[in-house]
Amino acid sequence: MLQTIEAIIDEKGILRMLEPVDLPKLRRVIVTILNEEPTEESLNRAIHNQKIALMEQQQASGYANFPSKKDEAGEWESEQEWGKS
Repeated sequence: MLQTIEAIIDEKGILRMLEPVDLPKLRRVIVTILNEEPTEESLNRAIHNQKIALMEQQQASGYANFPSKKDEAGEWESEQEWGKS
């Protein structure tokens, strides 16, 4: 499988992906560094995706450290309205 994914790399070598990547297992990569600066839009996308990834990690950590109790959400189940299918 071969994919092309846009990313930004800073002066310290920190790589920020512009799109999330979902792979079935660990993969080897080749990085080609272009001789041009990123656009403001690509910088904003990279920062946004980095923030989302951090929040997802924090949420997963929170659920791992404080798992929900068996009947915790059942109290409001009768109030849920899922709409018509």
